[in-house]
Amino acid sequence: MAKNLATDMAPPFILVAHYFIAGAIFYAVTAFLLPFYANEVSGYFLSSSIASLMHLYLLGFVMMTIFGAMYQLVPVVLEIPIFSKDFAYIQFYMFVGGILMFTSGLADENLTQILPYGAMLMYLSMLIFVANIFLTYKNILRWDIVAKFILVSNIFLTIGVTIGFIIALNLVYGFYPDILGLVQMHIATTIFGYVIMTIMGIGMILLPMFSLSHGFKQTSIEIAFYTIIIGLVLFLLGTFLKLDMLKFGGIILSIVAIFLALYQMYLIFSTRIRKQNDFWAKNMMASFATLIISFFILLAGVLTKNDTYYLLFGFTLFFGFFTFFVVGHIYKILPFLVWYQRYSPLVGKLKVPMLNDMIHEKIADAQFWITLIGLLLATGSIITKISVIFQIGTVIMGVGTLLVIYNIYFTLVYGIEELKNYYEGLENDSN
Repeated sequence: MAKNLATDMAPPFILVAHYFIAGAIFYAVTAFLLPFYANEVSGYFLSSSIASLMHLYLLGFVMMTIFGAMYQLVPVVLEIPIFSKDFAYIQFYMFVGGILMFTSGLADENLTQILPYGAMLMYLSMLIFVANIFLTYKNILRWDIVAKFILVSNIFLTIGVTIGFIIALNLVYGFYPDILGLVQMHIATTIFGYVIMTIMGIGMILLPMFSLSHGFKQTSIEIAFYTIIIGLVLFLLGTFLKLDMLKFGGIILSIVAIFLALYQMYLIFSTRIRKQNDFWAKNMMASFATLIISFFILLAGVLTKNDTYYLLFGFTLFFGFFTFFVVGHIYKILPFLVWYQRYSPLVGKLKVPMLNDMIHEKIADAQFWITLIGLLLATGSIITKISVIFQIGTVIMGVGTLLVIYNIYFTLVYGIEELKNYYEGLENDSN
């Protein structure tokens, strides 16, 4: 699969770096805000303060990183150039401004007046992203399962951000009474319809490539694709029409689809050539484990209607599954991008590093265990409602965040001095 990657179609590295670096900064900010939310763990899971923090994390870290990865992977995997690089830069700056204004408006009631403007900026920036993807698809020649996942996930993103924009306006102007129904539809379309479906799709490229797997069947992921679409449509209809059975059926089908996708990932891992559990493999195992746990928690919440389960579900999904999956792939994607830009022209002329050399493996390994320990403590505190344990756990998670940022910096500056000396030597020889 890696042989088929059309790397010549990729956009400039600086474009993708914008998104990855901003995502890491938002990740750090969120991590160090978490300890101040200790008293919220026993409160209502849809409070405006929790909504502010979750949007800062989901939009600033998870979706920012996904957008950067999409700008790199869509042209490479689908073998067509991105429609407009200028759109991608415009989207980035609008998105950053929108996140800061929107989350500030949610967190501080004195800043509520800027909330709709932040929502508008984010909404327009995401529409620019979706338009860029759809216009890129005009020239597509090969409709494989990855292309289908990316296309449908962006349709759900369009629906989700439209609902989100309506919610933001409603928080200020109060024109629609069923805010909870809108929030549920927003969560379903953005997290499940976009983030989860995107991860399913790009996972079919990244997991085989990084684990050197081949010879596996794709039946499970193909069934999962249609199952999650049906599940999400049923959930949206059930929520809009207030039909609980339809809504519950949609949840069950969506969970079934996710477990089918997890089984597909297991098949990929079972055929991998690279058997050692390096920092990437550990992150993938932890991400899938926390995903499974989070959906059992969600099912418990649906059956018992207990807010604690919903809070626990969101925390394990966001700071367990999303964190381990995204961080694990940053450790693989970023070194490849830097290597391709910096060293690919020098192959055969100079001794070039391996990709693993461009990540400080001991730091990455320490970061994994520190993050895991912090996550376990924080989730335990949500169950026991002991706020001091939440503070300890989230501070530990914050330390893990700093280690991620260190490794990103380590990759970005790797070999710069040596290459500078090499090119200066060539210039002197030519003179």
